[in-house]
This record gives sequence, structure tokens and C-alpha cells, in this order.
Amino acid sequence: MTVPKRRLVLMLKIKTGFVLREIANQTIAVPIGQRTSEVHGVVALSESGALLWNELSKGAEKETLINILLETYEIDRETAVADVDDFIKGLSEQGVMEE
Repeated sequence: MTVPKRRLVLMLKIKTGFVLREIANQTIAVPIGQRTSEVHGVVALSESGALLWNELSKGAEKETLINILLETYEIDRETAVADVDDFIKGLSEQGVMEE
């Protein structure tokens, strides 16, 4: 009997302790509570960044994020992958992503 291969799924998630605010047509993520001592300042989000942030706040696979960009914007897969990678890398560097 052949055992089906299991696919390892990496769930990406933003740490708790942020609220999204709309200020002058700009979406920003503001740290609250204990998060203010870890993340200094706010995280400015583009329109696509806000879409991805909302998914990441619930936990999402990278492929889900790529598909959201492909369905929302007229871009090719290569661009969507690069955009998601850059966004996640930026958030990780700011200490916003769960390990």
C-alpha cells in the first residue's frame, strides 16, 4: 500500500497586538499594549499590503497570499510571488511576524 505524501504547510501569521487605522487615506498598523515596547513606530501599508495584513492576522499560507494578489490585481504570478516575499521579509525585519 502506498502512503500518500503529506505536504508540509507553513502558516504565516502576524503577532497579536496591532490595530489597523486609516489616516489620511493611508492604512497603518499601530502597535498596542506590550507590542509598543517591541515595535517602535507604526507600519505603513499600501492597499495591497492592507489586504495581505488582514489575511496574515488570521494566519495564511504563502500560496493564499499570492492568489489574493493575482485575483485582485492584474499582475503575473512572478510579480505576485516577489511582492508577497518582499512584504513578508519587511514585516519580519520589523519584528511583526510570528516566528
